[in-house]
Amino acid sequence: MSQKMNPFPGLRPFEMQEKYLFFGREDQTVELLKRLGQARFLAVVGTSGSGKSSLVRAGLLPELHGGTMTDAGSSWEISVMRPGGDPLTNLARALEDSGIYDTDEENYYRHLRAMLGRSTMGLIEAVAQSKIKKEDNLLIVVDQFEEIFRFRSDNANHAEEAASFINLLLEAAEQTEKSIFVIITMRSDFLGDCSQFRGLAEAVNEGEYLIPRLNRNQRRLAIEGPVKVGGKQIEA
Repeated sequence: MSQKMNPFPGLRPFEMQEKYLFFGREDQTVELLKRLGQARFLAVVGTSGSGKSSLVRAGLLPELHGGTMTDAGSSWEISVMRPGGDPLTNLARALEDSGIYDTDEENYYRHLRAMLGRSTMGLIEAVAQSKIKKEDNLLIVVDQFEEIFRFRSDNANHAEEAASFINLLLEAAEQTEKSIFVIITMRSDFLGDCSQFRGLAEAVNEGEYLIPRLNRNQRRLAIEGPVKVGGKQIEA
């Protein structure tokens, strides 16, 4: 395979713009679209390397971006983030980067970060200040959600911020005035850690989607599809 066109991302997940290389998870994408129309908080759970991030980024998000109809509508704004070492700031940056604010103010995320830190209603208030129309939905994707557990344990002072971050997400997903949806991707070996935060274990349990293993045909598609896109063939 030419290095100029390697259709496989390696250890990193497929990204939204690589949908044309993403094969074998079509059924799971349809299932996520269905569930997104039924619940505002979903937890895509699986073992390390099972394809959670790729399913959301290269399976679900392109469908929403392209206007695929769901029970929640067909108009979506999308914000993608990872908790990392500063979850509230990373959430603020993700909101700003999603383009939902009509402002020329430099570093507007700082204003959003301050708003997020004021109360559990901070995310709802931040969305209320955006240019999102009433009929539009906002999907917040928190990829590699398990990072929040590492963040919490790194420093005693992080426990409060980690709890605030999770409360913002849960509060936004529970209210009905604004169409805010939350999807997290998380390794299954961190499910027990959810009990560290009030309401999180219940939300994850209710919205859990355990990513299934690929069957033989799906595995074949996942390998042969990208290769064919690259103009190559697999020899028997």
